Amino acid sequence: MDLYNKQFEQRQETPGYWHSKSHDLLVSARTLWKAMQNESELEINCWATYKMLMGMSFELLFKAHCIGSGTEFKTTHDLVALARTSGLSTSKDENKILKVLSEYIIWDGRYPTPKKPEHLKEHWKNQASLLDEKLDLEELMPLWRRISDLFMELYN
Repeated sequence: MDLYNKQFEQRQETPGYWHSKSHDLLVSARTLWKAMQNESELEINCWATYKMLMGMSFELLFKAHCIGSGTEFKTTHDLVALARTSGLSTSKDENKILKVLSEYIIWDGRYPTPKKPEHLKEHWKNQASLLDEKLDLEELMPLWRRISDLFMELYN
């Protein structure tokens, strides 16, 4: 097997690589969050990108758990389904947050519209049911840390 295939398999099958990439995305989201909070004179307004990065970080964190436990997972950005597949317990309120962040991964962090208008309507409805503060970094960090700490406990 050549070096590239070996490296590919190693990265694909090693949960630590997935966790590390999840952390990289978290740091990127945190950097953007701080810039938006502290540099208002620069008029940085990247809320959708911040939420996309946070969602992607959770996605890789859930997938790291799946890989660590040897659990197969579907190729999906549905964070609620991934949490369930990974065997992690999330509350009803956390699932609402994860559902909204999923839409940022799928389209709202990258495109101006989803593929169908009803997806936009549903996304707006789901997001309106949350307080905006629920998507703040300070609100999301305890959930991220809980899942990350459990990963470290189980797989390191």
